[in-house]
This record gives sequence, C-alpha cells and structure tokens, in this order.
Amino acid sequence: MKAGKAISSLNIYTETTKEAPIPCYGGNGLRGYVSKSNQNGNFCLIGRQGALCGNVCYATGKFYATEHAVVVKNNTSLNSRFLFHLLTNMNLNQYKSQGAQPGLAVGKLEEIKIPVPSLALQEKIANVLDNFDAVCNDLNIGLPAEISLRKKQYEYYRDRILSFNTNVNNSIYGGGGVISRTR
Repeated sequence: MKAGKAISSLNIYTETTKEAPIPCYGGNGLRGYVSKSNQNGNFCLIGRQGALCGNVCYATGKFYATEHAVVVKNNTSLNSRFLFHLLTNMNLNQYKSQGAQPGLAVGKLEEIKIPVPSLALQEKIANVLDNFDAVCNDLNIGLPAEISLRKKQYEYYRDRILSFNTNVNNSIYGGGGVISRTR
C-alpha cells in the first residue's frame, strides 16, 4: 500500500479533454482528469483523508492517484475485484485517526488481517458480487431498467383507463360512460 502523489488542483480538469484524458483519483474517488498518469493496471484505492476516509474505489488502466488516495498493489494471491469487494465491506473508516481532519495511516491499514480463500473461490465471489452490482445499478439492466418498465406500464394503463370512450353502446354503469365495454 502506498499513497499517491501530490498534484496541483490547477492541473486537474473537471471533464476529460484531449490534453487531459487521464482519470485522477483522490480521497473520495474520481476527482477529475489530468494529462499524465502515475499508475497503470487494476487497483483498489482507499481514501485516506477527510470525513469519508476509508471509502474504496476501483481504477483500471492508466490513471493518476493523488496523495489522498492509498493505492493497494495486489499480489498474485488475490483477485483484485474480490479485494475491492472485501475492502468495501470492511468499513475502513473505523480505523481513522481522530481530530479536525480524520485520516488513515498506511501503516495502520497494513496491520489489518483479512481472510483469503483460494483464488478460484475469490473469482467466483467477485463474479457474483459484480453481477449483483450490475443488476442493481446498471441503467440498462436490473432494477433501474425494471423500475423504468413498470413506470411505463403504469402510465400506459393509466392513460387507457382514463381515456373515456364516448362511442360505446354498452356501459358497465348503464350509460354513464365512465368505464365501458366496446363491441
């Protein structure tokens, strides 16, 4: 585990540009975009300063980690996605120092013992949790998509029920025309 490198906020852009295409991660996740990377690969990042210290995010490819993020370099005995889910579930905020500006010391994080199942089991666990996360959060599948479909279904039936048919011979309510049957 090692903290990232300091970078001036003047060099961090809010949107990706041709000059600054590289994601920049700070203590609370994605901070913006920069022109150069200081990391390349698949890594868990742990926020190490502020009220939200201990939060975990996952970065892939080329990116820049600021001094407020701890880069967790993985060895071959851990699946990086399994490690991400494990660290996320560990409530690392509980290990922060008290004070005006809470923080996590890298040394303190390195002392934490974690259970390590076989690599095959780690991969299975990571796949299940990644799929569940996709079902819960991907706007094209899972719960958000299902909610959207049910809302459209509700709107369709609401509009059908509330659009009164005036050319009806038989009405359920004897000519009232509120809810009617068509032939």
